[in-house]
Amino acid sequence: MITTDNTAIQNITYTKPTNIIDLINNKIKAEQENAFGITVLLIMISTMIASATAALAIHHQFSFVYLALALVTAMGTNATAFSQSPFKYVAWAGIISITTNIILIVMQLINLYF
Repeated sequence: MITTDNTAIQNITYTKPTNIIDLINNKIKAEQENAFGITVLLIMISTMIASATAALAIHHQFSFVYLALALVTAMGTNATAFSQSPFKYVAWAGIISITTNIILIVMQLINLYF
């Protein structure tokens, strides 16, 4: 720390994230002040995508594994948000839920059409 004329100037060093997890964690830290709004969006998007996954799981041929995974990930995101967990946990639960359910939708659509 360098002090001149009663003002403190901090040397801020920026390290480039080395992997995707560091990149996401840095973005979560940067958006900490918008945590409430982002949490609401994550809950809405996660629940919407999980309901599409669940609908596809029971559409043509009932698949309990797809249905259970979709509902567990979506309700896990809701549970972390409603239990007032730290924003980092809610964000990661939302990211995992959205990613998992998108993969399940793609898998089910491939099985349905081919």
